[in-house]
Amino acid sequence: MLKKVLAVLLSANMLFAMPAYAAGEEWDGSDLEPLKIGMITQLTGPNSFGGYEYKQGAELALEHWGGAINGREIELVFADGPTQDAVISEFERLYDDGVRYFISGYGCIADRSIAAMVDEMQCMYLSLAWDADLLQGPSDYFFRGGANVTAFGRETMNAAIGLSEEYLGIPADELKVAMVYTTRLNHVADPIKAQAEEMGVEIVYDGGYPNETTEFTSIVTTLMNTEYDVLIPIQGAADGAPFQKKMAELNYTPPLTVAAGCYYDTPNFADLGDDITDGVMSLSYTTPSMSEDAAPGITKMSEDYEAKHGWKPLAHALQAYGGMEIYFKVLESLDPATWDDPKVVTDAMKEFKADYGELVWYWGIDFDELNDNKKAEQYLINQWVGGELHCVYPDFLATSEAVVPWVD
Repeated sequence: MLKKVLAVLLSANMLFAMPAYAAGEEWDGSDLEPLKIGMITQLTGPNSFGGYEYKQGAELALEHWGGAINGREIELVFADGPTQDAVISEFERLYDDGVRYFISGYGCIADRSIAAMVDEMQCMYLSLAWDADLLQGPSDYFFRGGANVTAFGRETMNAAIGLSEEYLGIPADELKVAMVYTTRLNHVADPIKAQAEEMGVEIVYDGGYPNETTEFTSIVTTLMNTEYDVLIPIQGAADGAPFQKKMAELNYTPPLTVAAGCYYDTPNFADLGDDITDGVMSLSYTTPSMSEDAAPGITKMSEDYEAKHGWKPLAHALQAYGGMEIYFKVLESLDPATWDDPKVVTDAMKEFKADYGELVWYWGIDFDELNDNKKAEQYLINQWVGGELHCVYPDFLATSEAVVPWVD
């Protein structure tokens, strides 16, 4: 028994002797080379708006942290990756140039491939991709810090149910939902439909269509002749824009639109004009429009971003900002002289935890055995008003009241 007590006391003394997270300020890495963190994002092509939101969000995060952690400078290295092949090529180029730390860019279009590469290459990758099958097994070097599409789809349906109950007085077992979506986005639609079945919601119109569809007269006409309470569109710009324009042309407004993100929380959608977009709701990740009380620092992030770039940041900018903040928190817990060994940093990443509301993007951090963040499953509903997104649901994240049904 005495040996056990001594062993416990010795272990406790060793723990107290180890540098704690708060002790990071005692370390001085100013004489070390800057640590490079790479991001390959879409800076050209049709998705460049999102690519630049990611880039600028990451840059602002570094600026807010003063450009250095524990005295050692951080250097962000960006590369253009408009296609999956381009991302892989740039990833390998940056690796050959000595970059050993990465965070995914907008679209995360090659993260599944990179997930299979990083353990052998011994470089760390923090992914923000939402692919359901992204994580194939345990890894020492690959992490997902953001949401997954299964939870995203489930919460789209839950939000439709919650809004209908609160504003329309329609319970789930009486709710009728119409869905329109390109079959390219079946991976978003499927969990929405699965949650509807579980919650007793009737999907009265399941309107999947081929990816190349751009003519929507028949689909809109069908909607006009279908009795339903909520429309859930899942579309990109190529099909979402003509779909919305066709509804406007036919002078048709759905009872309530709760979109599943994608096109519907981007500036491209706002470009259709207030007559089309006002009142439309969209599920999104945590966004800069949410409450400061829930996400301390979000106001400064949003105001500083707008001051630098002339427009309010999107969810994409906050995604990158939040991902960089995770990196910085973990690096802050370590002696900067140890950062050149990615395994040291990845071990610290596995142990890092943050509760909801501790990081600017609101989500917490708690990695499971596959390095999947278990605290990235809170979403919110934004509503378009006058060309701007306003967070309206749930109440503790909201900054505005939802208007349902929409009245000009």
